[in-house]
Amino acid sequence: MATIGAPLLQAKEGSPRGPLERREERLAWLMLLPVILALLALGVYPVLSTLWFSFQQGGSFGLGTTSAGLANYLRLLHDDQFWSALRFSLLYSLVTVCGQMICGTALALFANRSFRGRWLARAAILFPWAIPTATNSVIWAYMFNDQYGLVNSLLEHLGLVNPAHPIVWLGSAQLATLLIYVLAIWKANSLVALLVLAGLQGIPEEVYEAARVDGASRWQTLWRVTLPLLRPVLLVTLILRTIESLQAFDLISAFTNGGPGNATQNLGLYIYLQIQQFGDFGYGSTIAVVLTAITLVFIVLYMRTLLRTGTR
Repeated sequence: MATIGAPLLQAKEGSPRGPLERREERLAWLMLLPVILALLALGVYPVLSTLWFSFQQGGSFGLGTTSAGLANYLRLLHDDQFWSALRFSLLYSLVTVCGQMICGTALALFANRSFRGRWLARAAILFPWAIPTATNSVIWAYMFNDQYGLVNSLLEHLGLVNPAHPIVWLGSAQLATLLIYVLAIWKANSLVALLVLAGLQGIPEEVYEAARVDGASRWQTLWRVTLPLLRPVLLVTLILRTIESLQAFDLISAFTNGGPGNATQNLGLYIYLQIQQFGDFGYGSTIAVVLTAITLVFIVLYMRTLLRTGTR
């Protein structure tokens, strides 16, 4: 029967399509056309235009530019402010992503347990993510203001700070950097918790029952059962958080605007200053191309790890 069915199947596949099938195909392409055009307009064109601008100089806001060759890329090598922003971007990504992954996973494990009021705890966990990033940053900036901020007021009432010498939270490079790390971790660990919680819901209860039968403790179950099964979810979450952290802009812009000085200025904010403040599309695009390349390197490394995990 397989011998008879094979030629019939091949003949059916090789037979010319009828008018109805051709009309359905044209309709399908017609319906996909808006999506394809949107992807080209919002994805491909900005990438190509940014790459083209990175080889231009002069003009204002991208108008009247002339070819610069590799001059903008050579300029990066001697730009101390660029290297400072790059160091801060990489350190910001490392600290905040690690903090978000650890805190978010811990919150997901807590929210996955059965207890009274679990729905309220899950809603509270998602609360920071529900507030817009810029709004969060502005609120924190007011809270840590050295003159009328809530934090200094509480410390003064407790007698821990002299009112004549308040703590200048955002005037110190170390304190401002630390607060940005804390804000970024507090803001995004909710998303990590949500994604990890979804992964936890997909783990069968029979797996935990088998671990209990084998005499595994809670700590052993976490390390030997839960985390290995969550590895694909954790890697995808890690990719998403790394991309966002490297391209962070609104959180830093609304909180410290890169200050004090340039202590908290990352590449996203430096690109904005080059284009918006100085109107230098060429140099700003060059920095954007470098940032995109760095992001792609992380994505490739993570994807190789994810694919290697999936083949085991």
